[in-house]
Amino acid sequence: MAHAMFRALGRHGNAAGLLAEQIPVGPNAMALRERCVAVLLKAGFEASLATRAYVTLARYVFGLAIQLNHENGAGGRGNEEPVAALRGVDPAQFPAVLSIAEALPVPVEEVFSFGLDLILRGLAALRDGG
Repeated sequence: MAHAMFRALGRHGNAAGLLAEQIPVGPNAMALRERCVAVLLKAGFEASLATRAYVTLARYVFGLAIQLNHENGAGGRGNEEPVAALRGVDPAQFPAVLSIAEALPVPVEEVFSFGLDLILRGLAALRDGG
């Protein structure tokens, strides 16, 4: 569901930013919230953990969808200057930063999938008492 929400928000420009400004309570938002929370409860999450899990996931989706829309709005070039600056740092002062500079930028879509996997694994561990 998170991937579907991310893709939908990515197709609709500034929708993520507008929706993130206040809690959406329209009929479609409520139906989506119901489905998501029901999945968490059915998966064995107790109510308070399901609540925090849903809110965390929703805010994660909105936050990265906003970044995706910003990146797409900049013609995909919004990271060139900061990445060039990172690649040009003093190696004696910032060796760790320089060691990862060639791997930058990481596309928002990749960050989304990686982070979502981390969140879901962490939630499963919490649910299972780990």
